[in-house]
Amino acid sequence: MTELLPPVRDLPPGRHTRIRAEIERAAGRRRGRLVPVLAGAAAVAAVVTSVLLLQPPPEPTPAVHVTSAPPAPLPPEEVKAVEEGCSSSAGTGQAKLRQYRDEETRWALLYSGNAALTCTIGAPDQQYNSGFAQTAIGWLPGHFSLDTVSASVGGDRDGRPGFAGRPGYRTIVGRVDGQVTRVAVEVDGRTLEAGVAAGTFAVRVYYPPDWQIPVEDGDITVRAYDANGALLGDSSDLAKSCWADPQTGAVLYGDTRGPRDQCLPASPWK
Repeated sequence: MTELLPPVRDLPPGRHTRIRAEIERAAGRRRGRLVPVLAGAAAVAAVVTSVLLLQPPPEPTPAVHVTSAPPAPLPPEEVKAVEEGCSSSAGTGQAKLRQYRDEETRWALLYSGNAALTCTIGAPDQQYNSGFAQTAIGWLPGHFSLDTVSASVGGDRDGRPGFAGRPGYRTIVGRVDGQVTRVAVEVDGRTLEAGVAAGTFAVRVYYPPDWQIPVEDGDITVRAYDANGALLGDSSDLAKSCWADPQTGAVLYGDTRGPRDQCLPASPWK
């Protein structure tokens, strides 16, 4: 048996041209179908871009800087220097350091036998500058007391040499009993966490150097909580109730206009 390849057969005349034209038309149709896809992709990209552009810009850095770090430790010789310097500045007798805070300013919270001292340390004009408020130190109106609320203008408005550029601030301090583990302070429309240590709470809120104390200052509310998050007391209660020395009956905190026999007994603070 003889195996022979089939003879070479050419296409009819004009067939090459028709095949080529058909191939080009098919390719053209396929390219044409890609156009809507690309257009759709561009439209999606435009939508995504619009969404990204419509996102709100990041919130600006607030002018108020809140401190909630734990009190800074001090060696014994510095504790002694702070206690002596701040006590001498206040003139209220020897006070014990309860919290020392190293922030935008250095300051300390101390208590003497009859006063709460908030002492700024290392100011341009003097090493220790202490304000104070007298209060019934041995007693608490419930679980906590609000002992001092004070404010200082920014350094640019102070006028004294060396104070330019220093921040203004509010200082809010008080005492707590053993059940209080958290203190929240509402001021200027914000809720701040105060540092809680050594039977006290303290927070200093900082403002820009050109800050001026408002003529009509807003309310400040302090709330104390236990370890489980339960509310133990609200500073607004001080305007509604009174607390008296359980031994003498003397009204120590709150509304002194009402009958003494309706006052709650004050709690000892150590």
